[in-house]
Amino acid sequence: MDLYKKAIEIVNRPDTDTSRDPNRKPDEVLRFFQVREGDKVGEINSGRGYFSACAANVVGKKGKVYAHTSPVSIKRWKGNPIEKRLKEFHQSNLFTVVGEMEEPNFPDGLDKIFNIMTYHDAVWSKADRELMNQNVFNTLVSGGIYGILDHNSKEGRGIDNCHDIHRIEKTFVIEEVLSSGFILDSESQILENTSDDCSAMVFEKDIRDRTSRFLLRFKKP
Repeated sequence: MDLYKKAIEIVNRPDTDTSRDPNRKPDEVLRFFQVREGDKVGEINSGRGYFSACAANVVGKKGKVYAHTSPVSIKRWKGNPIEKRLKEFHQSNLFTVVGEMEEPNFPDGLDKIFNIMTYHDAVWSKADRELMNQNVFNTLVSGGIYGILDHNSKEGRGIDNCHDIHRIEKTFVIEEVLSSGFILDSESQILENTSDDCSAMVFEKDIRDRTSRFLLRFKKP
C-alpha cells in the first residue's frame, strides 16, 4: 500500500479526524510536502494534532514529529490538546513543544516544518511574522522544506480578511516568505475549490473543510 495512504488508514486516529480526510486529503498534502520515513518534522500551531499525527505515521519509528502549541491555546483548551490526544491515541514519535508562533521552540535540524491553515492567524494575532519565518529558516537543515497551507481570500485582498473570515491571499504569503531567504519550490492546486467564491467565513457549516486552499512548498537553499 502507498506510504501516505497507509499513514492515514492506521487505526490510531479518532473518528473526528478520519471523517475529515476526504476534504482535507492529508495523504496528498503530505506527499506534496515530501515527508519521508525518518524525517524530523515540526508543525506550528498544530491544534489537536490532525496533521502532526498523520505526519508521525509517515516518518515512522526512525522519525520524529514536534507538534507546537501556544500558551494561549493551552489556556483556551484548558490543557495541551496534543497531550490529551496522546493519552488516548499514543504515538511514540509525536512530541509536544510549547512557545509563541515566533519562537515555537523546535529543536534544530528539522527536515520539514508545516504551517497548516494558521499563517493568517499569525497576521491577526499580530505575531512577529518576520521572526517566525526566520526561526523556521534557522531551524531547518539546508534543503529543508517549509510547507504552508491556508484558505484563499479574494484576489487583491492581501491580509484584509485574516481575522473576519480567516482567509489570506496566496501572493502575500509568497512575497513575505521569500523575503526570509526561502525559495518557492512548488505550489499545488489539490485543495482548490472553484465553487468557493472566497467570501464566506471558513468555519461556516456549509464551507468548512471545503474552502479553496493553496499549498506552497518553500525550500531553504
